[in-house]
Amino acid sequence: MIVKKRDFPVNILFLKAIERRLKEDHPSIPRVKELIAKYTKGYKGETSIDYPLSILPDQDYLILHSISLQFQNQNFHIDSLLLSTNFILLLEVKNMSGTIHFDRSFNQLTQTYMGIEYYYQCPIIQVSNQERFLKQWIKQFDFPSIPLTSLVVISNPSSMIQVDPGDRTTFQKVIHSHFLPAKIEQQHTIFNRAILSPSETKNLASLIIKHHKVKPTITLRQLNIDSKELLFGVQCSNCLAIPMKRAHAFWRCDFCNFKSKDAHIPALRDYCLLFNESISNQEGREFLLVPSNNSMKRILTAMGLEVTGNTKNRRYNLYPLIIHTPPI
Repeated sequence: MIVKKRDFPVNILFLKAIERRLKEDHPSIPRVKELIAKYTKGYKGETSIDYPLSILPDQDYLILHSISLQFQNQNFHIDSLLLSTNFILLLEVKNMSGTIHFDRSFNQLTQTYMGIEYYYQCPIIQVSNQERFLKQWIKQFDFPSIPLTSLVVISNPSSMIQVDPGDRTTFQKVIHSHFLPAKIEQQHTIFNRAILSPSETKNLASLIIKHHKVKPTITLRQLNIDSKELLFGVQCSNCLAIPMKRAHAFWRCDFCNFKSKDAHIPALRDYCLLFNESISNQEGREFLLVPSNNSMKRILTAMGLEVTGNTKNRRYNLYPLIIHTPPI
């Protein structure tokens, strides 16, 4: 049973916000577009395992997609997580084409596609690190010690997986997505003793969801972008021009005369992604280009955002704008 749906990748939202707010001739635009394509491909790969997982018996597994947790100031992400009373399974999904060779001698993955070779860190090492982090994260809440295991799932059915002779570890750890239900049932046979009660399993799932928090893993600095180069203001959803102007209770575009009551919402989402998860009245005025303190207060108050601080130091929490964003 799915207890947490898959989030739309926050890195794509972050990059799209940059793309909207940079001039088309900025030297970082090609890199931004390249990363958007990369993360979109990865997201499609992750969603491709939804059907194989749907075959599993609902009563046996709690499925959590797109989990981001923190342990000792270290963030770690899990593509999909399966909880049962007997064991916990982490899934790392790779959407790769061509021939994929796992070299465990050097812990390296080589992809050969259209005659070109690409080299990556071994995803088995990646998912093993996620196992260690999750094990320590669970331990701090005093749950019984339950077996943790993991799989690397290759979502592209046409890709060819190559493994060195005698490399039993990779044979056990790497599978194509269509074999996922059978592999999970194998794990259920191996770990055949219940460690957690059904209520403890549900409590653990609730705890993970409570502590889940998404945050971009890319920064403006990594993309060689100065925040001063970004365009401030509300974007017109009709012609995509920036900025719109505030006129009474509406936003009006000088370029196409389009009007909107809520065009500030995606703009504040951009602010949350690019700058800070909370915003003050002054910061809101500067980013949305709103001249009036009272007008900015009305905009933020009407959104029903969580507020912290007193009147002078009041800040509005923008984080829900990210987690409730539909795919774009």
